[in-house]
Amino acid sequence: MDNGIVRITFLRPAGDVTEIQYNGVENVLETHNGECNRAYWDVVWNRPGEHIRLDRLRGTKFSIVGKDKNQIEISFSRKWHHSAWNSTVPLNVDKRYILRRGSAGFYTYTILERPEGWPDFEMDQVRIVLKPDSEMFHFMAISDKIQRVMPTAEDRKLGRQLAYSEAVLLTHPGNPALKGEVDDKYEYSIENRDDKVHGWMSKKLGVGIWVISPSDEYVAGGPLKQDLTSHVGPILLSMFTSTHYTGKDLNTRYRDGKPWRKVYGPVFVYLNSVSGRPRRSYRKLWRDMKKEVRKWPYGFLQSEHFPCADQRGSVAGQLLVGDKYVNQTLMTANNAYVGLAAPGKAGSWQTDAKGYQFWTRANEEGYFLIKNVRPGNYNLYAFVPGIIGDYKFEANITIKPGKKSELIE
Repeated sequence: MDNGIVRITFLRPAGDVTEIQYNGVENVLETHNGECNRAYWDVVWNRPGEHIRLDRLRGTKFSIVGKDKNQIEISFSRKWHHSAWNSTVPLNVDKRYILRRGSAGFYTYTILERPEGWPDFEMDQVRIVLKPDSEMFHFMAISDKIQRVMPTAEDRKLGRQLAYSEAVLLTHPGNPALKGEVDDKYEYSIENRDDKVHGWMSKKLGVGIWVISPSDEYVAGGPLKQDLTSHVGPILLSMFTSTHYTGKDLNTRYRDGKPWRKVYGPVFVYLNSVSGRPRRSYRKLWRDMKKEVRKWPYGFLQSEHFPCADQRGSVAGQLLVGDKYVNQTLMTANNAYVGLAAPGKAGSWQTDAKGYQFWTRANEEGYFLIKNVRPGNYNLYAFVPGIIGDYKFEANITIKPGKKSELIE
């Protein structure tokens, strides 16, 4: 796919990305790796009671879903068959990629589907992996405050492993300024609510490569769950489901033949560039890529399983707190987290990996508005900073396209 700004090359029909050409750079991905080990989707899964397995979700069929003067959307899909039970997760897979006119990057999302009656399994991880060129990209940024020059994979090999394999003391780094530091990919974990964009920048080329996640509706565990972002490699991740920081408390079990479908993404793999003095490059690149976050929900996807803005609903209300040990009268739930998630018990959203979640913050008077919610049945959950306990609104809430639900106090 080529729009004159960025060119993306794929393995067909597998759907792995082999080349991203941008701003005169032939390939921003790691060309020392094989073509199937540069940018891809994968899942970690297992049969009940068995060891985990890795499935790279490689497609067996390629198709052009839609094409016009403004964009192209392509699909790499795979229909599961019982004969593949030893090697592939029992799900139908549809990986999508979109390139739009004038866009310096591409969108990607995947639809995973389990028809009724299919075998039991567990799926502890769903993610996208991108591996930028290790000779170009040395500076990593995951937030306004967490940005730094990173060690290399070779630095880790020459270092000393500490209490566990991810933690390495840098004893002979190529950059002397990093000597004595401890590198650990978990140092760069971030909560879902804050993981809007992260990536890598090249000081030499003035180029950045980013994963922008404009929504966390499709991410497991709710706003407070932590997960990996970017780390030494260089590695650039988009984590949708994982048992990091939760273990098996996160419900990743698919049982009893119940049908299930989920759309993971879309996320935007974005590239940008800057000319001029290198010291200014990082700051400008970081500001530039933030603009994409404000465009959600997208209106150009060709899948019937992704509702656009006018196909979504909203819910509004006011949350009050009753705590007689603090105040004899009801208090406003100032700055409360209020969200919609799959029906369950109070706090069950923290272990939900199968459904969608939609969260917002209440204002000083406890009023809240949750926008752009997919149609469906939900419970409303909340928690208030400084107040012990989780809240659940007992009545189920049905979200309908284009409708706003008003909740009574």
